[in-house]
Amino acid sequence: MLALTGCRPNTHLNVHYLPDFVPGSQNIFHPAKIAVTPTAGSIGVGEYEVGAIYSADGSPQTPLAVVDAARVFNNALTEGLTDAGLMPVALDSNPDDGKPPEGSDFILNSELEQVEVNKRFGANQTIHGQYFTMRSVVRAKFELKNRDGAVIYSGEISGTENEPPNPVGAEVFLPLETEPSESLSVALSRAVGQLMLQPEFRAALPMRTIAATPLSTSTLNLHIIDLVSLVAGIQKRDLPRFSEAKSS
Repeated sequence: MLALTGCRPNTHLNVHYLPDFVPGSQNIFHPAKIAVTPTAGSIGVGEYEVGAIYSADGSPQTPLAVVDAARVFNNALTEGLTDAGLMPVALDSNPDDGKPPEGSDFILNSELEQVEVNKRFGANQTIHGQYFTMRSVVRAKFELKNRDGAVIYSGEISGTENEPPNPVGAEVFLPLETEPSESLSVALSRAVGQLMLQPEFRAALPMRTIAATPLSTSTLNLHIIDLVSLVAGIQKRDLPRFSEAKSS
């Protein structure tokens, strides 16, 4: 990464976890206790430069940094596990034997490999201001062990966020996030949330199952009736117009 510290003071980003951000990652596990070790990696503690804001000519304008990125990631991981229905227990250090401490069913290790965000302004002006692109990446490795210390899941996950969003067909979108801190927060939340969606991770943990009940069936039937009634109402409302247009 480009070193800009000697040019200008770093702007510290307030990166945070966004609850309920990744669909399908909430309330999916039984509340098993899972010990969470401190996040490892070369990024470590202290101020870590994660990128910069670049002017239209490509020159670095503002260096960007995150303080204690490993701790920020670990806190986000703990929140994400809680959102998923688990009961995380944050540890101050790694157990010597690598096994879950007494009272925990599993132990989760993480290693932060990449935290990066760059915002680049272009020369064009729009009605919303100066055009820019922005990309954020958070990449981490995970390792889940059972009570015996056996590895039952391991994998690497990247969370990304791009601005403006990629066009769909001929439709072009405006940027959803304009601040590097928010863009990086989205990438962080996606990296954590996507862990809960990994099939091997799900298979290693007790999943929450919701049995069908008469109440849930009745509620579903009511939604179906409402939908059928809505469609019938639209058809009935538009039928005279169709008949009039046909007769004319």
